[in-house]
Amino acid sequence: MKRPRLSWQPRVKPQPRDCQPEETVSPGRPNLPTLPREIWRKIIAFTVRLAGANSIELDDPFSPPYQHEEYPEVDPGLFEDRRSLARVSSGWRSTVTEMCAEYLAIYSARELKYLVKLLEASEAHKSPSGKRLGEWTTRIDFKILGAYSVPHVIRLLKCTPNLLIYNNKNGPPSSPEKYTPQEVLKALVTFCGSSLRRVEWSGAGEAPRFQDLVQLCNDLPNLVTLRLVAIYSFPMRESDGIPPILLLPKLKTLSLGVIPEPNTPRPEFAVTWDPFLQYASFASGQLPSLERFECDIFPLLTMSFFRVHGHKIRLFRTTAWSAENALPEALGLCPRLYSLVIAQGSETVELPLFHPTLEKICILPTVDVVVGVPQRVFDFAVMAPLDALLKSIEKMTAPHLVELRIRNMGAYLNIVDYATWLGFWWRRWNIRGVHFRDKTGASYQNVQDPSEALLDLVRA
Repeated sequence: MKRPRLSWQPRVKPQPRDCQPEETVSPGRPNLPTLPREIWRKIIAFTVRLAGANSIELDDPFSPPYQHEEYPEVDPGLFEDRRSLARVSSGWRSTVTEMCAEYLAIYSARELKYLVKLLEASEAHKSPSGKRLGEWTTRIDFKILGAYSVPHVIRLLKCTPNLLIYNNKNGPPSSPEKYTPQEVLKALVTFCGSSLRRVEWSGAGEAPRFQDLVQLCNDLPNLVTLRLVAIYSFPMRESDGIPPILLLPKLKTLSLGVIPEPNTPRPEFAVTWDPFLQYASFASGQLPSLERFECDIFPLLTMSFFRVHGHKIRLFRTTAWSAENALPEALGLCPRLYSLVIAQGSETVELPLFHPTLEKICILPTVDVVVGVPQRVFDFAVMAPLDALLKSIEKMTAPHLVELRIRNMGAYLNIVDYATWLGFWWRRWNIRGVHFRDKTGASYQNVQDPSEALLDLVRA
């Protein structure tokens, strides 16, 4: 979805009045309507704000993809619009600056140093809204590939007491080269502990050590979402000590991604989530509020996690290639499951014959990048496994099932060309009263085959 633009030529001189550009109109200046300050603020926000600053919950797989705010793409025109609007007046400049501070994405040590100086300079005075600049910041994404100054990170966190979301993607995304500095984790607790709601490592380059992660999470009483793609190390030696019990009283979402294998294997680095989930399965009270569990590497050796916490889970996501034949047992231990999400590749997966509460199923591709292959290969590697999965779901007795969604994106982008196949399955699900939908929520009922569309044109 294309983002609207709200900018004009920079040669126009800014208006001196705060948020009243309509009172003094110069030639070449747009004649803007008289609106209250609050309305102008909403208009400016729609143009210059980076979505996702308050996305504590992870994206809903049953919502349209254009509503996703986990990792928003930055339109290059965004920065031009920010500069243009900041020139209008001092009031608009203040508003734009505040909105720019809400979501910080830091890509280099140079940017980190600049932001630290900017926020520390603003500590001496408050903006017209009554807040210091750093108090507007609710999300920081660290995406620094090279070296950086740890003291600068600590100084930055000290300036952002209202931080809601901390996301670490430092270092190479697929190579766990080092662990998150303990000083940074302590600063998160000291300066942002009461406000943090979501903590995430979306890359493996600077994954946390297990004992450091436990200490951090236990000191964040309001943590709602935790997402990981790797643990740098688990305690293996006596000198590592015994880590405290992981306690997350308000955690609703636990998301565990695909762990990248290190270039050099290490005994303390686990390539599955079984060790982590074993530590989280001592007692049900460790995760009393858990509702959503995502595990892209199914814990085949830790079914105890489902025995301890399965009765709380409302949404479960996993991958077909890792689950093998374990789903019937796991889903049987989730009697209140509402939504099931399966990332499907060329593998087959076994499903239970019955589930009493399941209402929604979403199938999405393991490969989220569009790759062009010959139709023969696509039929064998994509369509055949997908058809087999639908047949497995059809055999399952789920009295409350109302929606089956296939997200036509990535490797599934071209399934809309198989209109006859989609129509066949739409009729079969329609008989059962199940809505058969695409990624936007639209029905697969009226998908038109491109070859049939061409024939219709010839007939006409």
